[in-house]
Amino acid sequence: MIKPTQKTREYTRNDLIKAIGATILCLLVVVFTSIIKFYIIGQPVSSGIWSCILTLSVMMAIFMGGLLMFVLVARTEMIKNVKSYLAHLTVVTVTFVIHLFVSIISPLLMLPGLSAMVILQISRQKHDAFIFNLLETMMIMCVLLLESVMTEWEVLMLLGGGDGAYLWYLGCISLVGVGSGAFLPLLLQNKTRRVNYLIVGFFQMLASAIIFVLTLLVCDKSEIILTNFWMPMLASALTVIVSPILFPIIEGIFNLVTENRLIELTNSSQPLLRKLAIEAPGTYNHSLTVSNFAEMCATAIGEDPYLARAAAYYHDIGKLTNPSFFAENQSGYNPHDDLLPEVSAEIIRNHTTDGYQILKASRIPEEIAIVAIEHQGTLPITVFYNKAKALTDGDVDVDEYRYHGATPTSKIAGIIMICDSSEAAIRAMDKPDGEKINALLTSIINERIQKGQFDNCELSLQDIDVIKNTIIDAFGGVFHQRVKYPGGH
Repeated sequence: MIKPTQKTREYTRNDLIKAIGATILCLLVVVFTSIIKFYIIGQPVSSGIWSCILTLSVMMAIFMGGLLMFVLVARTEMIKNVKSYLAHLTVVTVTFVIHLFVSIISPLLMLPGLSAMVILQISRQKHDAFIFNLLETMMIMCVLLLESVMTEWEVLMLLGGGDGAYLWYLGCISLVGVGSGAFLPLLLQNKTRRVNYLIVGFFQMLASAIIFVLTLLVCDKSEIILTNFWMPMLASALTVIVSPILFPIIEGIFNLVTENRLIELTNSSQPLLRKLAIEAPGTYNHSLTVSNFAEMCATAIGEDPYLARAAAYYHDIGKLTNPSFFAENQSGYNPHDDLLPEVSAEIIRNHTTDGYQILKASRIPEEIAIVAIEHQGTLPITVFYNKAKALTDGDVDVDEYRYHGATPTSKIAGIIMICDSSEAAIRAMDKPDGEKINALLTSIINERIQKGQFDNCELSLQDIDVIKNTIIDAFGGVFHQRVKYPGGH
């Protein structure tokens, strides 16, 4: 019996080592680039370079260590999928370095909310943008303050005099940066159109200018306002320009599953999908139907519909190896009639492992590729198992006729397993109706529950019931009776 609250795997020791190693590496990059900037501005470090390095190292270790602890406690799924943590950490480090060197010209030109804007596009959890943006903003502010102290405030001369304006500049741009990280996730939630980012960027420009003016009015520096108010507006505009450049780079390096990537992968012009449509049209049409039902089922139980659709598109891609050996691609002749059942079973079950290898070779994200190998679980191929039993008087080992894969480890894989088998079974029915479909789905699902196919994923009995009812409603639309018009049209 499936457990309603089945837990997913915990992160492994190897995952933790990778996360710690990446954190230390980014810490070293931050400290090293900060020291380089000290030399670039050409100001002597008053307390000695080693004292400066030590202070920077301790300060950044507190920030980076605090971030790692937060992720370990509150966002453990990032450690399980460690490439997600590495991507977020890379965004923080890259934006820190950009801001560090831009500040040589003026801290007012640092791009507010840049890390938030990028993370909004790579993260499945939109509130991550606020956390990581806050960390990066505090890091750059502390480094610039330390820089001023360590160089005996002579860095203020870069701004035309040590009149205290530098501290107000830092306060202003830090306030804009934190505010951007807080409001961008709210304003851009569930909005993926590029025009939304442009609109938000425009309002951020206005907000930056207003905050800058109000901040310097407090310290009675009207002459600085008139001279420099355009800088925060330019910095906000650059955020909108630079973030679309950084986003695809980070996405590509870490092969991330993002909303934009999922939309791209489900485009019919994708090479693998075009090949499937040409070489295995029956499988392609089957995958399209499964994707529609998987998307509806995922929405019904609160899972990601984009990921469900993409996983369904590619779940049978392994059939490209031998398309004519699968019923949906046959037109009369069945090559299995001339093969021994154990040979047929091997060809059929290989489509899961072949699919995984094809997808990995094409750099399809792991979250999608793993569904190819899990959607059949470890079920036996009963057609050829029964054929083997009929051909021999002895016992037949059912394990020799099982799929080579693994049972689903995610809700999405569980959804695809149910939708895949249901679509094929119902399409083979004669005059399917709601009652017949309900009985068939109940039988299919119960068989998989009894054989432990959902034991390693978080699908609850309630989820499964919702999925079943969603498929019944969806198939009602597919198998509706067409109205017969006069003349046969």
